[in-house]
Amino acid sequence: MPEKQSLPLLEFVTLCSLVFMAVCNISVYYSLNVYLQELGFTKSLAGLLISVYSLSGMFMYATVSNRITAVNAYRFMFAGMVLVCISGCGYLYIHNFLPLLLLRIGQGVGIFMVLAPCVTILVSMVSQENVGSAFSLYSTALLLPYAVMPHVSEQVGALVEGPAWIYAGTAGFIPLAFLLTLFLQFRTSKMEKHGQSSEGAISARESYTNLMRLKIFSVLTVNGVYFMIFTGLFFLFQDFAHSRGISQAGYFFSLQMGVMIAIRLFGGTLFDRFSKRRLIVTAFAFTAGGFVLLNGLHDESMLLPIAVVFGIGMGLSAPALNSLMFVVSEPRFRGFNVNMMMFTVHMGSFLGPLIGGVAVDSMGYSGFLWIAAAGTAGTALVFMLLGRVK
Repeated sequence: MPEKQSLPLLEFVTLCSLVFMAVCNISVYYSLNVYLQELGFTKSLAGLLISVYSLSGMFMYATVSNRITAVNAYRFMFAGMVLVCISGCGYLYIHNFLPLLLLRIGQGVGIFMVLAPCVTILVSMVSQENVGSAFSLYSTALLLPYAVMPHVSEQVGALVEGPAWIYAGTAGFIPLAFLLTLFLQFRTSKMEKHGQSSEGAISARESYTNLMRLKIFSVLTVNGVYFMIFTGLFFLFQDFAHSRGISQAGYFFSLQMGVMIAIRLFGGTLFDRFSKRRLIVTAFAFTAGGFVLLNGLHDESMLLPIAVVFGIGMGLSAPALNSLMFVVSEPRFRGFNVNMMMFTVHMGSFLGPLIGGVAVDSMGYSGFLWIAAAGTAGTALVFMLLGRVK
Protein backbone atom coordinates (compact mmCIF):
# COMPACT_ATOMS: atom_id res chain seq x y z
CA MET A 1 0.00 0.00 0.00
CA PRO A 2 1.21 3.54 -0.59
CA GLU A 3 2.47 5.35 2.47
CA LYS A 4 0.06 7.74 4.16
CA GLN A 5 0.67 10.60 6.51
CA SER A 6 -2.09 9.70 8.97
CA LEU A 7 -2.74 6.44 10.78
CA PRO A 8 -6.28 5.02 10.22
CA LEU A 9 -7.37 5.29 13.84
CA LEU A 10 -10.39 2.96 13.94
CA GLU A 11 -8.59 0.18 12.08
CA PHE A 12 -5.47 0.58 14.21
CA VAL A 13 -7.41 0.46 17.50
CA THR A 14 -9.30 -2.61 16.29
CA LEU A 15 -6.03 -4.33 15.38
CA CYS A 16 -4.49 -3.52 18.78
CA SER A 17 -7.62 -4.82 20.55
CA LEU A 18 -7.54 -8.21 18.86
CA VAL A 19 -3.76 -8.43 19.43
CA PHE A 20 -4.40 -7.79 23.15
CA MET A 21 -6.93 -10.65 23.24
CA ALA A 22 -4.55 -13.00 21.44
CA VAL A 23 -1.65 -12.22 23.77
CA CYS A 24 -3.90 -12.80 26.79
CA ASN A 25 -3.86 -16.40 25.57
CA ILE A 26 -0.07 -16.41 26.00
CA SER A 27 0.41 -14.44 29.21
CA VAL A 28 -2.15 -16.48 31.15
CA TYR A 29 0.30 -19.40 31.12
CA TYR A 30 2.67 -17.78 33.60
CA SER A 31 1.51 -20.47 36.06
CA LEU A 32 2.06 -23.34 33.62
CA ASN A 33 5.33 -24.50 35.19
CA VAL A 34 3.67 -25.00 38.58
CA TYR A 35 0.58 -26.60 37.02
CA LEU A 36 2.65 -29.13 35.05
CA GLN A 37 4.59 -30.12 38.17
CA GLU A 38 1.28 -30.58 39.98
CA LEU A 39 0.36 -33.03 37.22
CA GLY A 40 3.46 -35.04 38.16
CA PHE A 41 5.98 -33.90 35.56
CA THR A 42 9.60 -33.31 36.55
CA LYS A 43 11.08 -29.83 36.22
CA SER A 44 12.94 -30.93 33.10
CA LEU A 45 9.83 -32.27 31.38
CA ALA A 46 7.82 -29.24 32.45
CA GLY A 47 10.56 -27.02 31.00
CA LEU A 48 10.45 -28.94 27.73
CA LEU A 49 6.67 -28.56 27.49
CA ILE A 50 7.01 -24.83 28.11
CA SER A 51 9.89 -24.22 25.68
CA VAL A 52 8.44 -26.24 22.78
CA TYR A 53 5.94 -23.40 22.32
CA SER A 54 8.82 -21.01 21.50
CA LEU A 55 10.49 -23.61 19.27
CA SER A 56 7.33 -24.11 17.22
CA GLY A 57 6.95 -20.34 16.90
CA MET A 58 10.56 -20.00 15.74
CA PHE A 59 9.99 -22.68 13.08
CA MET A 60 6.83 -21.01 11.78
CA TYR A 61 8.35 -17.53 11.62
CA ALA A 62 11.41 -18.91 9.82
CA THR A 63 9.50 -20.93 7.23
CA VAL A 64 6.07 -19.34 6.70
CA SER A 65 6.43 -15.56 7.30
CA ASN A 66 7.37 -14.81 3.70
CA ARG A 67 4.09 -16.34 2.48
CA ILE A 68 1.85 -13.98 4.45
CA THR A 69 0.53 -10.97 2.55
CA ALA A 70 -2.19 -8.42 3.20
CA VAL A 71 -4.36 -10.44 0.80
CA ASN A 72 -4.20 -13.80 2.63
CA ALA A 73 -3.56 -12.46 6.15
CA TYR A 74 -7.15 -12.88 7.30
CA ARG A 75 -7.33 -16.53 6.21
CA PHE A 76 -4.30 -17.22 8.39
CA MET A 77 -5.86 -15.31 11.29
CA PHE A 78 -9.20 -17.11 11.21
CA ALA A 79 -7.52 -20.53 11.11
CA GLY A 80 -5.11 -19.51 13.88
CA MET A 81 -7.93 -18.35 16.15
CA VAL A 82 -9.69 -21.69 15.82
CA LEU A 83 -6.46 -23.48 16.72
CA VAL A 84 -5.79 -21.20 19.73
CA CYS A 85 -9.32 -21.67 21.03
CA ILE A 86 -9.20 -25.47 20.71
CA SER A 87 -5.74 -25.59 22.32
CA GLY A 88 -6.80 -23.48 25.29
CA CYS A 89 -9.80 -25.68 25.96
CA GLY A 90 -7.66 -28.78 25.51
CA TYR A 91 -6.06 -28.37 28.94
CA LEU A 92 -9.36 -29.44 30.50
CA TYR A 93 -9.02 -32.90 28.96
CA ILE A 94 -5.32 -33.50 28.26
CA HIS A 95 -2.92 -34.41 31.07
CA ASN A 96 -0.34 -36.78 29.57
CA PHE A 97 3.06 -35.83 28.18
CA LEU A 98 2.79 -36.57 24.46
CA PRO A 99 -0.70 -35.05 24.01
CA LEU A 100 0.43 -31.98 26.00
CA LEU A 101 3.52 -31.72 23.80
CA LEU A 102 1.33 -31.69 20.69
CA LEU A 103 -1.00 -29.21 22.39
CA ARG A 104 1.87 -26.80 23.10
CA ILE A 105 3.09 -27.10 19.50
CA GLY A 106 -0.44 -26.39 18.31
CA GLN A 107 -0.60 -23.28 20.49
CA GLY A 108 2.69 -22.01 19.11
CA VAL A 109 1.48 -22.52 15.54
CA GLY A 110 -1.92 -20.97 16.31
CA ILE A 111 -0.52 -17.84 17.95
CA PHE A 112 1.87 -17.43 15.02
CA MET A 113 -1.07 -17.64 12.59
CA VAL A 114 -2.81 -14.85 14.51
CA LEU A 115 0.04 -12.45 15.32
CA ALA A 116 2.19 -12.71 12.17
CA PRO A 117 -0.67 -11.55 9.88
CA CYS A 118 -1.41 -8.74 12.35
CA VAL A 119 2.10 -7.39 11.73
CA THR A 120 1.54 -7.57 7.97
CA ILE A 121 -1.70 -5.60 8.36
CA LEU A 122 -0.01 -3.11 10.70
CA VAL A 123 2.80 -2.47 8.23
CA SER A 124 0.23 -1.77 5.51
CA MET A 125 -1.29 0.97 7.69
CA VAL A 126 1.73 2.97 8.83
CA SER A 127 4.12 5.38 7.14
CA GLN A 128 7.63 6.53 8.00
CA GLU A 129 6.14 9.66 9.59
CA ASN A 130 4.12 7.74 12.20
CA VAL A 131 5.91 4.40 12.44
CA GLY A 132 7.49 5.15 15.83
CA SER A 133 4.26 6.08 17.60
CA ALA A 134 2.39 3.25 15.85
CA PHE A 135 4.84 0.58 17.03
CA SER A 136 4.93 2.16 20.48
CA LEU A 137 1.16 1.78 20.88
CA TYR A 138 1.14 -1.62 19.18
CA SER A 139 3.82 -2.91 21.54
CA THR A 140 1.68 -1.68 24.45
CA ALA A 141 -1.09 -4.01 23.26
CA LEU A 142 1.49 -6.81 23.20
CA LEU A 143 2.83 -5.98 26.66
CA LEU A 144 -0.31 -5.07 28.61
CA PRO A 145 -1.60 -8.65 29.00
CA TYR A 146 1.59 -9.56 30.90
CA ALA A 147 0.75 -6.85 33.44
CA VAL A 148 -2.96 -7.75 33.66
CA MET A 149 -3.43 -11.50 33.25
CA PRO A 150 -1.24 -12.84 36.11
CA HIS A 151 -3.15 -10.73 38.65
CA VAL A 152 -6.53 -11.57 37.12
CA SER A 153 -5.63 -15.26 37.07
CA GLU A 154 -4.73 -15.22 40.75
CA GLN A 155 -8.07 -13.61 41.60
CA VAL A 156 -10.08 -16.01 39.42
CA GLY A 157 -8.01 -19.01 40.54
CA ALA A 158 -9.74 -19.06 43.92
CA LEU A 159 -13.11 -19.47 42.18
CA VAL A 160 -12.31 -22.38 39.83
CA GLU A 161 -11.04 -25.93 40.23
CA GLY A 162 -7.63 -25.38 38.71
CA PRO A 163 -5.47 -23.48 36.18
CA ALA A 164 -6.88 -25.52 33.27
CA TRP A 165 -10.20 -23.72 33.70
CA ILE A 166 -8.44 -20.36 33.58
CA TYR A 167 -6.65 -21.37 30.36
CA ALA A 168 -9.92 -22.49 28.80
CA GLY A 169 -11.72 -19.38 30.04
CA THR A 170 -9.12 -17.09 28.49
CA ALA A 171 -9.73 -18.84 25.16
CA GLY A 172 -13.20 -17.28 25.44
CA PHE A 173 -11.63 -14.03 24.21
CA ILE A 174 -11.13 -15.64 20.80
CA PRO A 175 -14.76 -15.50 19.54
CA LEU A 176 -14.78 -11.75 20.22
CA ALA A 177 -11.41 -11.42 18.50
CA PHE A 178 -12.90 -13.35 15.58
CA LEU A 179 -15.70 -10.75 15.26
CA LEU A 180 -13.19 -7.89 15.48
CA THR A 181 -11.19 -9.54 12.71
CA LEU A 182 -14.27 -9.70 10.47
CA PHE A 183 -14.83 -5.99 11.11
CA LEU A 184 -11.18 -5.20 10.41
CA GLN A 185 -11.27 -7.21 7.19
CA PHE A 186 -14.31 -5.20 6.07
CA ARG A 187 -12.63 -1.88 6.93
CA THR A 188 -9.30 -2.68 5.27
CA SER A 189 -11.05 -3.99 2.15
CA LYS A 190 -12.68 -0.55 1.84
CA MET A 191 -9.22 1.03 2.17
CA GLU A 192 -7.98 -1.15 -0.70
CA LYS A 193 -10.93 -0.14 -2.86
CA HIS A 194 -9.89 3.48 -2.38
CA GLY A 195 -6.66 2.90 -4.26
CA GLN A 196 -4.39 1.07 -1.83
CA SER A 197 -2.79 -2.15 -3.10
CA SER A 198 -1.06 -5.02 -1.37
CA GLU A 199 2.38 -6.42 -2.04
CA GLY A 200 2.48 -10.02 -3.22
CA ALA A 201 4.32 -12.89 -1.62
CA ILE A 202 8.11 -12.96 -1.83
CA SER A 203 10.24 -15.99 -2.61
CA ALA A 204 12.29 -17.73 0.06
CA ARG A 205 15.52 -16.83 -1.73
CA GLU A 206 14.61 -13.14 -1.91
CA SER A 207 13.44 -13.01 1.69
CA TYR A 208 16.55 -14.55 3.19
CA THR A 209 18.94 -12.64 0.92
CA ASN A 210 17.25 -9.53 2.30
CA LEU A 211 17.95 -10.73 5.87
CA MET A 212 21.68 -10.82 5.17
CA ARG A 213 21.83 -7.07 4.57
CA LEU A 214 23.94 -5.57 7.37
CA LYS A 215 21.31 -3.09 8.56
CA ILE A 216 18.62 -5.79 8.68
CA PHE A 217 20.81 -8.45 10.30
CA SER A 218 22.12 -6.04 12.95
CA VAL A 219 18.62 -4.99 14.05
CA LEU A 220 17.51 -8.64 14.23
CA THR A 221 20.58 -9.53 16.30
CA VAL A 222 20.07 -6.68 18.75
CA ASN A 223 16.40 -7.59 19.12
CA GLY A 224 17.38 -11.18 19.92
CA VAL A 225 19.88 -9.98 22.54
CA TYR A 226 17.20 -7.73 24.06
CA PHE A 227 14.79 -10.63 24.56
CA MET A 228 17.53 -12.93 25.84
CA ILE A 229 18.20 -10.29 28.49
CA PHE A 230 14.53 -9.74 29.26
CA THR A 231 13.55 -13.41 29.63
CA GLY A 232 16.79 -14.39 31.39
CA LEU A 233 16.17 -11.73 34.02
CA PHE A 234 12.47 -12.60 34.30
CA PHE A 235 12.91 -16.32 34.92
CA LEU A 236 15.96 -16.04 37.20
CA PHE A 237 14.99 -13.00 39.22
CA GLN A 238 12.95 -14.63 41.98
CA ASP A 239 15.74 -17.03 42.90
CA PHE A 240 18.29 -14.20 42.65
CA ALA A 241 16.22 -12.07 45.04
CA HIS A 242 16.03 -14.92 47.54
CA SER A 243 19.82 -15.33 47.32
CA ARG A 244 20.18 -11.66 48.33
CA GLY A 245 17.78 -11.98 51.26
CA ILE A 246 14.72 -10.46 49.57
CA SER A 247 11.66 -12.64 50.15
CA GLN A 248 9.00 -10.63 48.32
CA ALA A 249 10.30 -9.33 44.99
CA GLY A 250 7.27 -9.68 42.69
CA TYR A 251 6.55 -5.96 42.75
CA PHE A 252 9.91 -5.39 40.99
CA PHE A 253 8.35 -6.60 37.74
CA SER A 254 5.05 -4.85 38.44
CA LEU A 255 6.86 -1.50 38.62
CA GLN A 256 9.20 -2.31 35.73
CA MET A 257 6.23 -3.30 33.54
CA GLY A 258 4.34 -0.19 34.60
CA VAL A 259 7.22 2.06 33.52
CA MET A 260 7.53 0.20 30.20
CA ILE A 261 3.81 0.56 29.49
CA ALA A 262 3.81 4.26 30.48
CA ILE A 263 6.70 5.00 28.10
CA ARG A 264 5.05 3.18 25.21
CA LEU A 265 1.57 4.53 25.88
CA PHE A 266 2.39 8.19 26.52
CA GLY A 267 5.78 8.64 24.91
CA GLY A 268 4.96 7.47 21.40
CA THR A 269 6.09 10.70 19.75
CA LEU A 270 9.60 10.13 21.15
CA PHE A 271 10.03 7.31 18.64
CA ASP A 272 9.09 9.59 15.72
CA ARG A 273 11.00 12.72 16.78
CA PHE A 274 14.36 11.28 17.87
CA SER A 275 16.95 9.07 16.23
CA LYS A 276 15.85 5.46 16.63
CA ARG A 277 19.45 4.22 16.80
CA ARG A 278 20.26 6.67 19.59
CA LEU A 279 17.15 5.60 21.49
CA ILE A 280 18.22 1.96 21.19
CA VAL A 281 21.77 2.69 22.39
CA THR A 282 20.35 4.77 25.26
CA ALA A 283 17.98 1.94 26.18
CA PHE A 284 20.78 -0.60 26.28
CA ALA A 285 22.93 1.77 28.36
CA PHE A 286 20.13 2.01 30.96
CA THR A 287 19.71 -1.77 30.94
CA ALA A 288 23.45 -2.38 31.38
CA GLY A 289 23.42 0.08 34.29
CA GLY A 290 20.50 -1.81 35.79
CA PHE A 291 22.50 -5.05 35.83
CA VAL A 292 25.42 -3.29 37.53
CA LEU A 293 23.07 -1.89 40.18
CA LEU A 294 21.48 -5.31 40.71
CA ASN A 295 24.89 -6.78 41.41
CA GLY A 296 25.24 -4.43 44.36
CA LEU A 297 21.78 -5.21 45.72
CA HIS A 298 21.69 -6.78 49.20
CA ASP A 299 18.35 -5.58 50.57
CA GLU A 300 15.07 -4.09 49.37
CA SER A 301 16.10 -0.44 49.70
CA MET A 302 17.17 -0.01 46.05
CA LEU A 303 14.84 -2.56 44.46
CA LEU A 304 12.23 -0.09 43.20
CA PRO A 305 14.72 2.48 41.77
CA ILE A 306 16.46 -0.34 39.92
CA ALA A 307 13.08 -1.49 38.58
CA VAL A 308 12.57 2.02 37.17
CA VAL A 309 15.99 1.90 35.48
CA PHE A 310 15.14 -1.42 33.82
CA GLY A 311 11.68 -0.13 32.93
CA ILE A 312 13.18 2.87 31.10
CA GLY A 313 15.72 0.73 29.27
CA MET A 314 13.34 -2.01 28.24
CA GLY A 315 10.49 0.41 27.60
CA LEU A 316 12.51 2.27 24.99
CA SER A 317 14.00 -0.78 23.28
CA ALA A 318 11.24 -2.69 21.50
CA PRO A 319 9.33 0.18 19.81
CA ALA A 320 12.58 1.78 18.61
CA LEU A 321 13.88 -1.55 17.27
CA ASN A 322 10.67 -2.41 15.43
CA SER A 323 10.25 1.05 13.94
CA LEU A 324 13.92 1.09 12.88
CA MET A 325 13.39 -2.24 11.12
CA PHE A 326 10.45 -0.69 9.26
CA VAL A 327 12.56 2.30 8.19
CA VAL A 328 15.64 0.37 6.99
CA SER A 329 13.61 -2.28 5.14
CA GLU A 330 12.65 -2.09 1.49
CA PRO A 331 8.85 -1.61 1.25
CA ARG A 332 8.10 -5.10 -0.11
CA PHE A 333 10.09 -6.76 2.69
CA ARG A 334 8.72 -4.72 5.61
CA GLY A 335 6.04 -7.15 6.74
CA PHE A 336 8.41 -10.11 6.51
CA ASN A 337 11.25 -8.31 8.31
CA VAL A 338 9.09 -7.13 11.18
CA ASN A 339 7.75 -10.68 11.52
CA MET A 340 11.33 -11.94 11.65
CA MET A 341 11.73 -9.68 14.66
CA MET A 342 9.20 -12.02 16.28
CA PHE A 343 11.41 -14.95 15.29
CA THR A 344 14.21 -13.38 17.34
CA VAL A 345 11.72 -12.84 20.20
CA HIS A 346 11.08 -16.58 20.32
CA MET A 347 14.77 -17.35 19.92
CA GLY A 348 15.70 -14.97 22.75
CA SER A 349 12.91 -16.33 24.94
CA PHE A 350 14.28 -19.84 24.42
CA LEU A 351 17.98 -19.04 24.83
CA GLY A 352 17.76 -16.43 27.63
CA PRO A 353 16.72 -18.71 30.51
CA LEU A 354 18.92 -21.52 29.16
CA ILE A 355 22.13 -19.47 28.90
CA GLY A 356 21.34 -17.57 32.09
CA GLY A 357 20.87 -20.79 34.01
CA VAL A 358 24.19 -22.17 32.77
CA ALA A 359 25.93 -18.90 33.72
CA VAL A 360 24.46 -18.95 37.23
CA ASP A 361 25.45 -22.59 37.73
CA SER A 362 29.00 -21.83 36.58
CA MET A 363 29.70 -18.40 38.09
CA GLY A 364 26.87 -17.57 40.46
CA TYR A 365 24.57 -14.58 40.19
CA SER A 366 27.40 -12.04 40.37
CA GLY A 367 29.07 -13.61 37.35
CA PHE A 368 25.78 -13.76 35.48
CA LEU A 369 25.01 -10.10 36.18
CA TRP A 370 28.47 -8.91 35.12
CA ILE A 371 28.23 -10.92 31.89
CA ALA A 372 24.75 -9.51 31.24
CA ALA A 373 25.96 -5.94 31.86
CA ALA A 374 29.03 -6.38 29.65
CA GLY A 375 27.03 -8.11 26.91
CA THR A 376 24.38 -5.39 26.91
CA ALA A 377 26.92 -2.55 26.82
CA GLY A 378 28.98 -4.34 24.17
CA THR A 379 25.89 -4.87 21.99
CA ALA A 380 25.07 -1.16 22.23
CA LEU A 381 28.63 -0.18 21.26
CA VAL A 382 28.77 -2.51 18.25
CA PHE A 383 25.31 -1.42 17.14
CA MET A 384 26.31 2.24 17.37
CA LEU A 385 29.44 1.60 15.28
CA LEU A 386 27.52 -0.41 12.66
CA GLY A 387 25.11 2.51 12.31
CA ARG A 388 27.96 4.52 10.81
CA VAL A 389 28.53 1.89 8.08
CA LYS A 390 26.80 2.82 4.85
